[in-house]
Amino acid sequence: MSQNGNLKVICLTGGPGAGKSAVADVIKKEFQSRVYVLPETASLLYNGGFPRAENNQELKMVQSAIYYVQKHAEALALSKKNKARILICDRGTLDCAAYFPGGLDSFLGDLGTSLKKELHRYHAVLHLETPGSKMGYDFSNPVRTETAEEALKLDKKIQKVWEPHANRVVFKSRESFLEKVSEVVNWVRQELDD
Repeated sequence: MSQNGNLKVICLTGGPGAGKSAVADVIKKEFQSRVYVLPETASLLYNGGFPRAENNQELKMVQSAIYYVQKHAEALALSKKNKARILICDRGTLDCAAYFPGGLDSFLGDLGTSLKKELHRYHAVLHLETPGSKMGYDFSNPVRTETAEEALKLDKKIQKVWEPHANRVVFKSRESFLEKVSEVVNWVRQELDD
């Protein structure tokens, strides 16, 4: 599923506050119909009133729901006839494993999938590194509940689950967020030119 005809599926990932949604918005404006951007599933669900988990059993249910909505949203986006050459997914299916009680193995077992299958969904994985509190961690997103320290821990977990992907690029945090945005936009531009 990493490619559908000429459409490359790219996962834009990273910990909370890494700038994924902001970068996705810039990509959408910069490339317009050449790139289709799928919004973050967790934010869609939580903004729609989906309940937050209060224990590990509920957290498994929440992450399972996010996984299935993500998977079906990607399939639906791929079925659409449009001019896009790239589908950017604001997070990917394996992101759920970083939040899942018991980690990756528990996630894969409970969801009945494999690491190989989930990695194969994406042509590339772009990981935006979460900035620490001294580098400008942003608390303004009402969906975000993590402290800067918790966000950094989640960022490391997310990096670890995606580490085996053959085409993974990590964009480090910088003093200037615009530099990180520019790096990602240039990477997407090169993919479109290939």
